[in-house]
Amino acid sequence: MNMEYAPPLSFGPDGAKKHVEVFLNTACPYCLNFFLAAHEAVMPRVESGEVRYTIKHYDKPKVRLLHGTIANLFIDYNQPNEAYEIMKSLFLTQKEWAHLDSGEIEQMMEQEYGCQEQRSTMNLSLDITKEALERSILVVPTVFINGEKFEFDSMSEPRQISEKLANILDW
Repeated sequence: MNMEYAPPLSFGPDGAKKHVEVFLNTACPYCLNFFLAAHEAVMPRVESGEVRYTIKHYDKPKVRLLHGTIANLFIDYNQPNEAYEIMKSLFLTQKEWAHLDSGEIEQMMEQEYGCQEQRSTMNLSLDITKEALERSILVVPTVFINGEKFEFDSMSEPRQISEKLANILDW
């Protein structure tokens, strides 16, 4: 595999009946709600082969999301299971690191997660940003199910989002 390129984080079979695609950022508290909801509602369906789940970390140029962008550049998406676990941990500890400066985030990623800055992730970030702009994605999280925008209140509790996701995925 070309180590200068990483694919988006994707789980489940290509031919699954349902495809959940999310544009998110680990520094966004509303993305945390979706991520936790999807962990409960989507991942079990991925494991059973019903759903393909694609996570695209959108390094959206917005001041409050820059912390997520810095952390993201250290995630190796060529190791999808490890990348997912790091992303999950970043979401769960978001309040602890979202106020750090860029050097402290880099140090956290190196020391706590054993990560190094990934050129392949930088290239992936550029591709995802281009795609988001082409698809007019203005906010994170933005979610699509089988290409259709999934409308939900991202400020809702993860349990509510999870139930709505489950209902649509089981329909």
